[in-house]
Amino acid sequence: MYPELKSPRLYKSRGIDQVKLFVDVVRKNGLEKPESLKKTPVIIQSFDEEAIRRVAVELPTIPRVFLTSKDEDVTEARIRQLATFSTGIAPEKVVIARHPEMVARAHAARLTVTSWTFRGDEKTGYPTVRDEMSYFLYTLGIDALFTNNPDQFPRRR
Repeated sequence: MYPELKSPRLYKSRGIDQVKLFVDVVRKNGLEKPESLKKTPVIIQSFDEEAIRRVAVELPTIPRVFLTSKDEDVTEARIRQLATFSTGIAPEKVVIARHPEMVARAHAARLTVTSWTFRGDEKTGYPTVRDEMSYFLYTLGIDALFTNNPDQFPRRR
């Protein structure tokens, strides 16, 4: 499972602690336990740094991915900072394309790199979405990606 905590601050302003709800549900179902994570992997993602920081403290066994569409989040200093509370970074694919060296920096900081969103109906400089995904996975070395076209995923044989 790869849920996203969307707009936690908005919910907080309405009296709802989204992070607490997530933490409570995970604990209630025992999903944070190592044996459960082997059977039912859970990775939490959010654009909200405070939410990821809270999950790091309250559910340290759950992998945490910081989503971003900002170039400043893939600098060497920022990646080192993110590695203190997250287990991965998920820049929008255009950010990775502008800063392909960030993949090696993130890996050196022990962060996974996930990118989003690869779509067959989007105009890009690649002949197909399969070619685009292949480049990001096998040339740039990202660890995972989100796509609207899983049938086009470029599996290595």
